[in-house]
Amino acid sequence: MMASRLRVDGLRTRLVLVFITIVVIIAGATAGVVSFMARSWIYSNAQDVATAQFRDELRDVDGAQVTRTTASELRQLFPSDATLLVGDDEVQRGSVDPATLSPDFLAGVDGRGIIRFVRLDSERILLAMSVRVFESNDPDGDETLVTAVAIRPLEGVQDKFDDLLRAVALTLAGGVLVSGLLGLWIASTLVRPLRRLDRAAARAADGDLSVRLSEEGVTELAELTTTFNTMIARNETVIRGLEESEEQARRFVADVSHELRTPLAALVPVGEILREEIPQLSPDAGAAARIVSGEIGKLTRLVEDLIEMSRHDAQQARLVLDDVDLVELVRQSLTRRGWAESVELRGPDTIDATVDPRRIDVVVANLVGNALRHGEPPVRVEMHARPEWVDVAVVDHGPGISPEDSHAIFRRFYKVDTARGRSEGSGLGLSLAAENVRLHGGTITVDRVDSSTVFSVQLPRLRPR
Repeated sequence: MMASRLRVDGLRTRLVLVFITIVVIIAGATAGVVSFMARSWIYSNAQDVATAQFRDELRDVDGAQVTRTTASELRQLFPSDATLLVGDDEVQRGSVDPATLSPDFLAGVDGRGIIRFVRLDSERILLAMSVRVFESNDPDGDETLVTAVAIRPLEGVQDKFDDLLRAVALTLAGGVLVSGLLGLWIASTLVRPLRRLDRAAARAADGDLSVRLSEEGVTELAELTTTFNTMIARNETVIRGLEESEEQARRFVADVSHELRTPLAALVPVGEILREEIPQLSPDAGAAARIVSGEIGKLTRLVEDLIEMSRHDAQQARLVLDDVDLVELVRQSLTRRGWAESVELRGPDTIDATVDPRRIDVVVANLVGNALRHGEPPVRVEMHARPEWVDVAVVDHGPGISPEDSHAIFRRFYKVDTARGRSEGSGLGLSLAAENVRLHGGTITVDRVDSSTVFSVQLPRLRPR
């Protein structure tokens, strides 16, 4: 069940993957833009904090009085990490080497209270600011401009950026989860009706034409359901009409066959009498008598075959089982019809089986008669016994049967040679043989083996009574 639900080629899975892909692309692009902008803001904020802190430290020093502007005096006023410059003279070496400072950078802080900064990398910033210092012993009260330069860390930048990335990742994961659930819900609303339609189509294919679906859901699926219901209703009408026509045809054949039995019962003795009187008749009358007698026999066999087929159609055919020697049964069937000399029987001496002797006799007569009429000699019957099955094969050396005809040869009134009009048989022989074999629970097939045509019958040796 789960494997079928998670198939990559399934519509539901594809829709869910499409939703997730769209959300990942949009959310990923948005997260990238937001991260870039937030990163700039984080650096800008960190720079502002570092700059403000540096300005506050030096603002307290601005205007301070010292005894003399010596290094020892200035160190007490300024931060210890600041490099102090008075003019071009280095008063104190802090975190910056004055030799690394460009003239342009220092020129920007040649006035009091001006602060300048340059971000060195993702973690450090270079700051510079000038302040005034007065010497208390100077009677003129002249000021000295001291430039303080320091490198300060950008505190909290990486932590804030890591927090931002975690928030973006969690938001993206949540978006994927929500989009997956949303896609699954939308896909289910689309796939569920399609699955109902598939199950209904399968039921209709199995013959249940009463199946109908409720016309609900989205407009397109509802229209599809309406079309499906209309199609099934029309097919049901057509099939019901065909079944009724077939049933009427079967009833007609059964009725006509039974109606013909009575006049045929009177014609059969007449035919026999005519056949006996042929030697005493004139040549023309004798020829006519032969034709009449032969046609009465053909009509009798046709009516008997139609009645037997109508029993199969009405499911009234029943087996009258008996324990017999199947080899002897086949031998008697050949002898009774005068085929013992022209048909070779191969097999063991005896094969015990539980069958309906009359129906097996019909099977053998139809298969062997078909081989003698439409095949070529030699014709033989091969029999083999297995623990639970008996194999009976009728072999002839005729031109064979094409693959197209082999699939239809057991249909009623089917003729391999469509140009052949009337024949000695009724056209129901192979069909009756197949029905009787199936009634025993066996199978019948036809194959071309080398230069031989082989009708193969498999019969169970034991049948429950």
